[in-house]
Amino acid sequence: MYAEEDGSIIDGIHNAKEHALYTKSILDLGEMDVNSIADFGFGKGILLREFVKVFKPKQILAIDPSTEAFDNLSKQKWLKKIKHKILQTTIENFPQSRNSKPFDLGICNSIFQYISDKDVSSSFVKLSKLCKYIYFSVPTKVDYDYMKKELNFIDPYANSRTKEFYLKTLKPYF
Repeated sequence: MYAEEDGSIIDGIHNAKEHALYTKSILDLGEMDVNSIADFGFGKGILLREFVKVFKPKQILAIDPSTEAFDNLSKQKWLKKIKHKILQTTIENFPQSRNSKPFDLGICNSIFQYISDKDVSSSFVKLSKLCKYIYFSVPTKVDYDYMKKELNFIDPYANSRTKEFYLKTLKPYF
């Protein structure tokens, strides 16, 4: 279902290049430079790879709790051309240094539905200290209702929340 080569229609995979391009366009309009990128939940690394191609940052950070994702990204040849750090962890457990300079752009694609209600706000606080700008995408309750009805897809691990919830919780920090 998530394989890049099978023509997957998962948002952020089949159209990763477009996501990177429109994000760059928006940041270019504001004359905002992106020299560093952090991906919080990189998964297969497809979206991260496209953001790196488009932005050409000097350094990247990639975190994901999955051993498989960590192992697969660690073997990617395109990473050898850029200063990078890959960690197997979550946003909630990511060690934050007081002296660390924030990354210019953080990527949070389809991960916040897996963060517990009690940790959502503190995760946004942490991200606001780690990143100047954020690319944020998450399926909402409307999306999950559609996926259940039209695709017979249910994600038992996801927290189904409204768009309004995310906007209200994100707003103080970004």
